[in-house]
Amino acid sequence: MSYLLDVKEILGFAVYIEERGYEFYVEAMKKFGEPRATELFQYLADEEFKHEKLFRELQGQEGDVKRGEPDAEYQAYMREFVKAHQLGDREAIHAKLDRLSTLGEILDLAMGFEKDSIVFFSELKEMFARGHTAAIERVVREEMGHLRRIFQMKQQLGRT
Repeated sequence: MSYLLDVKEILGFAVYIEERGYEFYVEAMKKFGEPRATELFQYLADEEFKHEKLFRELQGQEGDVKRGEPDAEYQAYMREFVKAHQLGDREAIHAKLDRLSTLGEILDLAMGFEKDSIVFFSELKEMFARGHTAAIERVVREEMGHLRRIFQMKQQLGRT
């Protein structure tokens, strides 16, 4: 009998995405020194760090429950699913960030990251047969809040 992914593996994907988000927002802070943007990017970096810590804690609470051989096809799908997330490729993130010249462009990219995270974590929640769906739901709600804050900043830029 094969298994798809255990909870620890799923949480490992979540940790990876949060680490990349943290890196992105720290780099965005360095690139755009405008005080309102710095405040927003610091908040978002802190949130990514908080989520990473949550997922690591959840990983530590899980035992290894693998039964049989891993389903290689499904694991390949999940690796590609993670790569498809805009934060899935560290080099691509840095290349995109280097090409951006306006705060509006970086806010658009950040909104894309947050949307991808909402989809990603919603998908992960569906994979949990048991366990910590409440924690994942909380992260999804927080990601939606991040998206709203970025959108508000973008709207404010359009008025100035």
